[in-house]
Amino acid sequence: MRRTFATLTIAAVVLAAGMIAGSAAAPYARPSKQEIATRILGTVAGKSLTPTARIAFEALARGDHRAAPDSSGISAPTAGRQARGAKPAGGPLPNVRVNNPGEDSNAVDQTTQSETSIAVSGSNVAVGFNDSQQTLLFLTAGSNLSGVSYSTDGGQTFTDGGSLPNAPGKNNFGDPWLATDQNGVMYYSNLVFDLANFNLLVGVAKSTDGGKTWSQATPIPPPAGNEFGYQSDKDALTTGGPGNLFDVWDDFTTSFDPVTGITTVFSGLPVAHSADAAGSWSISYADKAVLASFGPPGGPPSKSCSFHQYIGAQPFVASDGTVYDAALKVGVDDPTCSGAPFTEEEWIFASHDGGQTFPQKVKIASVSPSTGAPFGAFQLGPGQFMRNTEFPTLAERSGNLYAAWNDGASGHSHVVLASSSDGGATWSTSQVTSGDNDEAQPALSADASGLHLLYYEISPAGDGTSQLDVLVANSKNGNKWTTSRVNSQSFPGVYTLPQFDPIIAFTYMGDYIANVSDGSHQYFAWGDNRDSVSNFLWPQGRHDPNVYFARQ
Repeated sequence: MRRTFATLTIAAVVLAAGMIAGSAAAPYARPSKQEIATRILGTVAGKSLTPTARIAFEALARGDHRAAPDSSGISAPTAGRQARGAKPAGGPLPNVRVNNPGEDSNAVDQTTQSETSIAVSGSNVAVGFNDSQQTLLFLTAGSNLSGVSYSTDGGQTFTDGGSLPNAPGKNNFGDPWLATDQNGVMYYSNLVFDLANFNLLVGVAKSTDGGKTWSQATPIPPPAGNEFGYQSDKDALTTGGPGNLFDVWDDFTTSFDPVTGITTVFSGLPVAHSADAAGSWSISYADKAVLASFGPPGGPPSKSCSFHQYIGAQPFVASDGTVYDAALKVGVDDPTCSGAPFTEEEWIFASHDGGQTFPQKVKIASVSPSTGAPFGAFQLGPGQFMRNTEFPTLAERSGNLYAAWNDGASGHSHVVLASSSDGGATWSTSQVTSGDNDEAQPALSADASGLHLLYYEISPAGDGTSQLDVLVANSKNGNKWTTSRVNSQSFPGVYTLPQFDPIIAFTYMGDYIANVSDGSHQYFAWGDNRDSVSNFLWPQGRHDPNVYFARQ
């Protein structure tokens, strides 16, 4: 889901009952989870939630278990950039479809597979993805939004493995992120919805047979103090040795002051660490920021117009053992309500004690919205929008640390590469792409052969609409790049406003794609709309989002 359906929660501090010392007035009552969820949906965070997280938040705000998204609060993008460059040329890599569309037969038009992640162990390859097929329009005990496929021949063929097993009383909620440790064990992180307690957690499953079978996705216990309400979104997982895991995400927590009646909502970057192959976890925070604060009905208004949110957390363990967590930070710094501008920035946090503390907090660069407006979308055709957020992606090579994202400062969305030779303390940036087309959702990997950047390129289709291709740019040192086409067939957008899929958020067509190196090859997976399906709603057919794979 870098990340889609929705998140729910927020924690409330348990308050001691009784009178405030020295006062005859009773303390304010804390807001309900329903009210807090409604408030969060009204903040900037409401525009950036994954589709799965949005399902959870909206269900909490309504007080029901409906999976179909609301239309309120979602409007058509005000800015749409049109690509005007030439169609990418060059020979593609062999493409293999990962999922089996023949299994999308349970619910009409719930046929979305998107947001890919890869784990590799020898000739075994596992691909995780969001899958909208295994749920009804209302959430039930069997609802499951996390799909997986596996290959035993290095990605030449794939078997659709269905859904990742739910833990008892929990629902896997997409946003997959896979990783492999040095023992060849595969791990699958995803969002886990605890409907009974209105929590949206992060859970991890593992496979010891190359992705053929998986354990249940066991939830990571939330940070202390939030047991009565906790909401997560956009998880990402990496390994730092056998059984040594680091899982990161962005979360929403709350504090409440019964004296003033002020509720404060925080946007945080938790880092969960397991040294025993996901058997147990400890959690620290890379950073926290105030997302919103509000008082009781009829109480005094907030005295600050500042708010910030972290989104798109990305973990990385360097060769020297340093643990990094990078994320996009958005918001407004306006404590006096004087009208300060909205900003976007890439930040990175470093830990030198195995993820226990993160004293090094560095802004990599300021960012311009890739679509021309914060949380906007590319318009690919009538009713076909592709939302995009400037998530960072990390890699290391020859002692240098690299980060990449897409940026719209030039008037089109292009990929930017930042490099650091001092462990992330200072950074320099350069452009990887340019021209009159748009690039989106870069994914970076590195190995002895160089740096490898995978991304979508949006170009004119020749009929007034736009099409997508998947490209890879390779470089020895980040200074000079050679670009090749990955996909064998260009593909159009799908209908996202309104959505053809009844449980997917408007304008969503996937938030990230996958690029992993095993040291010898690079493995790519992406959402692809080349295939078509027809049914009673679409007798002439419509394009269908599936997952495709290639190896370089």
